[in-house]
Amino acid sequence: MGTVIESIHVSDQDQDLAARMRLLEQQMADIRPRVPDNKVSIILLSGDFDKAIAAFFMANGAAAMGMEVTMFFTFWGCTVIKKGRKLKGKKFMHKMINMMLPGSSRDLAPSKMSFGGIGRPLFNYMMKGQMSSLEEQIELAQELGITFQVCSPSLSIMGFDADEWVVPVDVCGVAAMYDTALNARTAYFIS
Repeated sequence: MGTVIESIHVSDQDQDLAARMRLLEQQMADIRPRVPDNKVSIILLSGDFDKAIAAFFMANGAAAMGMEVTMFFTFWGCTVIKKGRKLKGKKFMHKMINMMLPGSSRDLAPSKMSFGGIGRPLFNYMMKGQMSSLEEQIELAQELGITFQVCSPSLSIMGFDADEWVVPVDVCGVAAMYDTALNARTAYFIS
């Protein structure tokens, strides 16, 4: 019995298809590093109650959907996650700044409709039983594994210490914030 050997010839069309596939694979490899990851970056400049609670609702919603969330707090936004008013050991100007700022999230006023100081208690009353408080949202964010960053220049300018926070924080600069925001699918700046 004889063996039949068939020669397989790759057609020009098959060679063209293989070349096109290699080109597409290379293009995908080039594009992949520029595709944002499944991350959300929220930069909070504001120390207003309504803006802070909105930031935490957005952060917790994204984390609940399985996204990696980083919140960057700068200047007045730092007051949202402060433990309280700490004055001991601070320079005179830093004491003055800390006296003028809210001590913690419980002291934040709304950006609008403050009603001569009763705005926050009014909002807390209206929210009761309808939605969780800002403090509960902050606790939930920590439970969901959200990363908290605090702007190091804000610490030195505003006179905050590295141990004044209700959540564990990474003290970092603007470069770290940009590294996170530029690699995120979505980035929000709340002022």
